[in-house]
Amino acid sequence: MVYVIKHDKKFPFSRGILARSIANSGLSLEEAYQLVQETKDELEETGNEMILSTEIKDFVSRKLLERGYVKQNRYYLTRSAIKNSPKPLLILIGGGSGVGKSTLSSEVAHKLGITRVVNTDTIREIMRSIISKDLIPTLHQSSFDAWKSLKTPLVDNKQIYAFQQQVSLVSECVIAVIRRAIKEGLKMVINGVHIVPGFLKKSLVKEHGEYILQYVIDVPDVEQHKQNFYKREEGSSRDPERYIDNIDNIRWTHEYILNMAKRNDVKIIENVDFDKLLGMILDDIIDKLDGRL
Repeated sequence: MVYVIKHDKKFPFSRGILARSIANSGLSLEEAYQLVQETKDELEETGNEMILSTEIKDFVSRKLLERGYVKQNRYYLTRSAIKNSPKPLLILIGGGSGVGKSTLSSEVAHKLGITRVVNTDTIREIMRSIISKDLIPTLHQSSFDAWKSLKTPLVDNKQIYAFQQQVSLVSECVIAVIRRAIKEGLKMVINGVHIVPGFLKKSLVKEHGEYILQYVIDVPDVEQHKQNFYKREEGSSRDPERYIDNIDNIRWTHEYILNMAKRNDVKIIENVDFDKLLGMILDDIIDKLDGRL
C-alpha cells in the first residue's frame, strides 16, 4: 500500500480520485487511467510507501507534457493550484436571459474543481421574501418586464431604468457574498443577469480585484438566442414561450449589459459554439490566474 502525504496527513493512494482529476483536464477517462497506472507502477518500483502529493502532481505534469498535452497540463496544474490555494477566487459571469450563463458556470466550476455556484436569481428570490412587493415592486418582476411596475411618467426608457433599479438592489447582496467569500478564502462562481459590469463597488474592485474575474456572455444572433430558451426547457419548468414573447425587452437589456461591459473593460465572449466558449473562458481564466494562486 502506497500512502500520499498532504498537509501532514496520510491518505491511501487512490487511482479513481487521481484519474478523475486528470480527466477533468481534458483527457479521456481511459487515457487518465493509463497515466494513473503508470504513476502507480513507478511508485511501487521505488519501494517507497510514502509520497508527497506535490510529487504526484509533478509526476503527472511531466507525463502529460511527454504526451504533448500542453493545454491539458495547464488545466491540470491550475485545477490543483485552485484546490490547494488558501486565496479566494470569484468568477462572475453575466449576460442577458438565455445566453447560456448557468450552463457555462456549471461547466467552468466542474473543470476547475470549484464546488460553489451561486445564481443571482436565487439571491433575488431571497430578497423578495424579505422586501415586500409594495415597497420595491421592480424587485418582484422578471428582469425583462420590471418596467411594468413603474408608475413614474418621467422616465424615457422604463425598461432599462427598472432593470438598473433591480440590479442595484441585488448587487448589494452579491457584494456581501463576495466579501464573505474573500474573508473565508472561498472559491465560487456567481452568475446571473444581475452581474452587470460597473455595479460592484469601486472600493471592492480596487482592494480585491486580483481575486475577482468578470465576464459577459454574448449571443449575437437573435434566432440562436431564441433557440437557447427551448434548449434550456429540458429539465426545467420554465415556459420558453414567455421568454420568446419578450425577446425584444430581453435583447434591449442584454445590449445594455454589453455596453456596460465595454465601458468597464470587462471581457465579452460570444456563445456561438458552446465548446469553443468553454475553452475560451477557461483559457482566459488560466492566463489571468498565472502567478496569483
